[in-house]
Amino acid sequence: MNSAKFLAAAIAALAALGCSVEPQSNTVSAVVSDVQISTEHLGHIAGVLQEEVDAGIRPGFVALVATKEGVVYQTAVGMADPYNDVPMAAETRFLIASMTKPVVTAAMMQLVDRGVVALNDPVSLYIPSFASMQVAISHAANDDGTFETRPPSRAITIHDLLTHMAGLGYVFDQQTDIGKAYLAADLYGDAGTLAERMEVLTSLPLYEDPGTKWRYSFATDVVGRVIEVASGQPLGLYMEENLFAPLGMNDTEFFLEETDTTRLAAMNAFNDQGEMVRDPITDEGFGLASGGGGLVSTAPDYARFMMMLLNGGELNGARILSPATVVLMMSDHTPFNTLPENWKRDGITFGLGGATIRTPGYFGRAAAKGEWGWSGFWDTSFFITPELGVAEVLMTQAMPGPNTPPSRARDRVRAITYGALE
Repeated sequence: MNSAKFLAAAIAALAALGCSVEPQSNTVSAVVSDVQISTEHLGHIAGVLQEEVDAGIRPGFVALVATKEGVVYQTAVGMADPYNDVPMAAETRFLIASMTKPVVTAAMMQLVDRGVVALNDPVSLYIPSFASMQVAISHAANDDGTFETRPPSRAITIHDLLTHMAGLGYVFDQQTDIGKAYLAADLYGDAGTLAERMEVLTSLPLYEDPGTKWRYSFATDVVGRVIEVASGQPLGLYMEENLFAPLGMNDTEFFLEETDTTRLAAMNAFNDQGEMVRDPITDEGFGLASGGGGLVSTAPDYARFMMMLLNGGELNGARILSPATVVLMMSDHTPFNTLPENWKRDGITFGLGGATIRTPGYFGRAAAKGEWGWSGFWDTSFFITPELGVAEVLMTQAMPGPNTPPSRARDRVRAITYGALE
C-alpha cells in the first residue's frame, strides 16, 4: 500500500473518533556509571504489561530501560502478530510515527552544529515559497472557500519549526475551516515528493503569526525538506549516513514497500464489538520519508538514540551532536503564555523536537523535572531524564478509534522506571 492510503487510513481512524522474555539481569541492583538502578524492581514492568495483554487491551509490548552505559532491562510480552501466532520479541519492528520527529530534529541539529544551518535562519532561505505565506485573519473560510489573509508579523525561522511555533496546521483539526483545508491538501498522501509537498503546504494560510502559539503541525516535515536542501541529500540517505549507521541503528529506516516485513508488528484495531482485529494497513506497506513520521524501528535501536543523548551526543565513539546541543534540545523553548491550556495546567513545555516537564508535580503522574520525550500515533513512546541518567522506551501497535480501549501501560512503566532508581 502506498503512503497515501496508509496515512489516510490513520487519519480516518482518528476522525472516527502471551509470550514473555525475561529481563536481561536478575540481580538486585546494577550500578551503571553514577546511576544506580534496581533491575529487580524493573522486573515489575513485565507483570503490568502482561496484565494488559491478558485483559485484551493490547496484544503485546516491548519495553526497555537504559542508562548512558547500556540497556539495564528489556522485556517482550505477548504477541507481535496474534493473528499468525508470532510472539513479541526484542527485535520486533514497529511503525513509530511521530517518534520520528525527535530523530529528525537531531539530524537538523547536526547541521546546526556544523554551521550549515542556523536556528534563526528564515525557512525561505531553503524553501523560497515560505516567503509568500500569509496568516488567516479568520479560521472560517469565505463562502467561496478562500480565506482573508494578511502578511505575517515576521518570517518563519528554523527555530519556529523545531518548536512547533511556526503557525502551520496539521491533520488533527477537523472543526475549523482552516483545519479542513489542511486535511484536504492530503500532505501525507498523493502530493508527490517532499519538495512538491512543501509547495502545497505554502499555498495554505498560517493559523497565526510565527512565534505566538505552540501548535502541533507539519513543521517537522518542513525540517525534513530543509535537511534535504541544506545537505544536498534525500532525507532517508542523510539519516542513514549521519545517524543510523554511526549509531548502529540497523533496524531503523523509512519503511519501503520492498523492505522485509516479517518482523513488523501487526497493527491492531478494535471493531464495534470491542474485539481486537488485524488492521489491513499491516500488510499494505509504507513508503513516506516525511520528517514528521514514517520511520520503522525497534526498541533496542531507539535505545541507541536515547543513549547517545544521555551521553551528551556521543555513543561508542560516534559523535552525533555536541553536548551543548543536546542540552539545548532538552531545554524549555516555549513561553508559558503560548502553551496549550492543558500543558499549562500539567507543567509541560516544549524543547526542540520533544516535550519536556517544567513542573513535575503538576503532571499528575510519575515524572521528573527535565524529562524529555514524545510519542507516536500508533502507541509508541519514550522519555529521557538527563539529570537522573535514565531513559525508557515502550512499543506496541494500536490504531486510535472510538472502540480502542485506553492503555495504562505508559504511565505505569514510567512510574516503575523512576521507582527503580536508588
